[in-house]
This record gives sequence, C-alpha cells and structure tokens, in this order.
Amino acid sequence: MATNLENNINSQVLRLFIYPDIVARDKNGNPVLLVDVGVRTIEPQVSRQITDSLEQANGSIPFAMLVNLAQITIFKWSRDNWQQPISVFNTADVLSRYEPEFTNKRIFHTYFTSLVEAWLRDLAYHWHSQHPPFLEEIKSIGLLEKLADGTTEEETDVVEVMI
Repeated sequence: MATNLENNINSQVLRLFIYPDIVARDKNGNPVLLVDVGVRTIEPQVSRQITDSLEQANGSIPFAMLVNLAQITIFKWSRDNWQQPISVFNTADVLSRYEPEFTNKRIFHTYFTSLVEAWLRDLAYHWHSQHPPFLEEIKSIGLLEKLADGTTEEETDVVEVMI
C-alpha cells in the first residue's frame, strides 16, 4: 500500500486546458482518447489543435479522434509520424449501426456526439453488438484494449494526466 501512495505522491499531474467533445478513459480512469466532433468538414486548425493536445500530453493520452459527417480520423501518439492519421473510417459506415437514418436526416452536434459516444461504449462494453463497426481495425491499432471496460465523458474543460 505504501508503494502506491509513494507513487501517487511522487507523480506529477499535468492539467491540459482543452475542450474535446468526448474524453474516453480506461478502466482506471486515465484519459486514453480525445475526440473532437464536428458537423462540418474537419478544418486544418482543428486537426492541429487536437494533435497539439497529444503532443502536450507527451504520450500520456495515446489517441485522438476527429469526427465529421464524412470521416472518422484517428491519431496515435508515437515518436514518428504521430501527426499523420493511423486510421480513417467512413462515418456513415460506423454510425449507421446506431442510427439507421444517419445518411438521410439532418444530424445536430449534440446527437452526433451521442452517436460517436455510443460507438465508443459499444467498443468498450459490446452493449449493442458483439462485433461493433471496425472492431478489428480498432483492435489492431491498440485502441480497443485501452477502451475496454472504460468510460466516456462529454464536454470536459480540463483533462488531468499523470506524468
């Protein structure tokens, strides 16, 4: 027990003042994924903002995701090429599983965010399907094991990570 306390005392907390739409946390409560959801196409400055957040966390948050109506783009922190997407999926291929009319109706930001969160929770808990969309691809990049039995939260202003 003293060792854990010692580790907590000697650990530093980095507070990131960022505004992701969703933060996914692992089963221990550590942030593992920052998600920016937009109903328009992804602007370069938004992409830069989310990748800058990964850089600021210096590996403490291993993944970031940009989602718009056309595509879901995932970034993974690593020393080489981390600003390049590791995976890109068609948004309709993912979210139509949770909203069959996804491509036929107007989707507002709040509902869009909820659909993305539903997919992330399905990956973590399989609440909707034993094989959520792109399960194998998410597993192959190492994100699935981070999401397993974790949680998600919306509209977080400060993300704390242990460094």
